[in-house]
Amino acid sequence: MDAMPRPPRPLAPASAQRLLLAAADAFGAKGLDDASLNDILKRAGMGKGSFYHRFADKAALHDWVTETMAGRARTALAAPGLGTLSAASFRQELTAMLARFMVLAGEHPELANLGLMFHNSADAPPERTIARVRATVLGWIEAALTRGRELRVIRDDLPSDLLTQWTVASLTTIDRWVLADPDGPSARGAVAATAVDALWALLAL
Repeated sequence: MDAMPRPPRPLAPASAQRLLLAAADAFGAKGLDDASLNDILKRAGMGKGSFYHRFADKAALHDWVTETMAGRARTALAAPGLGTLSAASFRQELTAMLARFMVLAGEHPELANLGLMFHNSADAPPERTIARVRATVLGWIEAALTRGRELRVIRDDLPSDLLTQWTVASLTTIDRWVLADPDGPSARGAVAATAVDALWALLAL
């Protein structure tokens, strides 16, 4: 009877972090298709044999990077439970969450790259992790707007699908502009906060 193959050993924490940073930078800048696996591995100091012992291909690496960073972002952002929000706390809590992400993206470049990956993967097939993350984020925005309408702090004179698409488009534009700054997200944080305030004014009932 043939011996069962041993599962690959997990990457050492330092090696995993090097690979994560190198891959996030490449995927954020160029997307899955155009990022060079050879360049990623060179920057991470990892041989191809070691890589393919743990990942099936570049797409699997993209999935791992997305899942790892999305998990870190979820933990750090601590998004409020929408059902716990009141009319008085709705805007304050959501604005504070956005501010936390700006701070985190400035301190952790890999999270800024997650934002770039989010934007450059709009056409990702549904089986990819980034597609599931996108669906989760967009669904949360829609649910937040619905909660705001229930609390009568978000306008209700527009169809809900139009309001959601308008809000997503506005937040996407702000986020892309912030992430495009070569000095990092924090360099445009103050202007981004003003833009978010303007969006709130348009959404308010």
